[in-house]
Amino acid sequence: MPYTPKNRRSEEANVIFDFCDVLLQWDPKGGTYDLFAERSSVDVWKAFYDKDADYGFWHYDGLLDAGMDAAEAAADYRRRHAGERGEEAFDLYLAHRDLAFRGMIPGMDTLLELLHARGVPTWGLTNFTADAVAYAQDRYPAMRLLNDVVVSSVERLKKPDRRIYELAAERFGVDPARSVFIDDKPWNVEAARDAGFQAFVFVNAMDARGQLAQAGVRL
Repeated sequence: MPYTPKNRRSEEANVIFDFCDVLLQWDPKGGTYDLFAERSSVDVWKAFYDKDADYGFWHYDGLLDAGMDAAEAAADYRRRHAGERGEEAFDLYLAHRDLAFRGMIPGMDTLLELLHARGVPTWGLTNFTADAVAYAQDRYPAMRLLNDVVVSSVERLKKPDRRIYELAAERFGVDPARSVFIDDKPWNVEAARDAGFQAFVFVNAMDARGQLAQAGVRL
């Protein structure tokens, strides 16, 4: 049975954006290099952000995006790394996580403003934490042009789970077939297509404009 959201905006095109690496330059590794170099060590920094580490930053970042409390994540990190150099690394990151925000992706503030001026509804669907979304919207005015945002940590659902796309369609009141979803992760794009959305992989702002025009979005 096809999915039918409530209060569907059947006659409108809609654009739904991922946040990190689409709208935002979010770089927790590079953003905290100087901090770790000054207060801890470069070796601790490298180990903390090692993507192959069993209980490093990326493990806990995924848990935060899924709804884990930050204090709980930090406590678990300290427990698993007790007695090691850098056992307070996650606390250091949490105390300065604003440093991970490096600005908006070039051209994406202009694209949001253009869509807004054209009357095209825009939305957000992100694997992120609620406080990070609030921070981004407070810091970058163009981010406040999004009508609403579905946030994984709040819903305790993460892309590419089909249910979060269905939730977004219902929450926003949009027809997936009339909506374009943009994400930098191919697997998230594929999942969006499976849920009935038009979708494409983000490359840069200029390419996104071309892709949106091909999808029939007024620019």
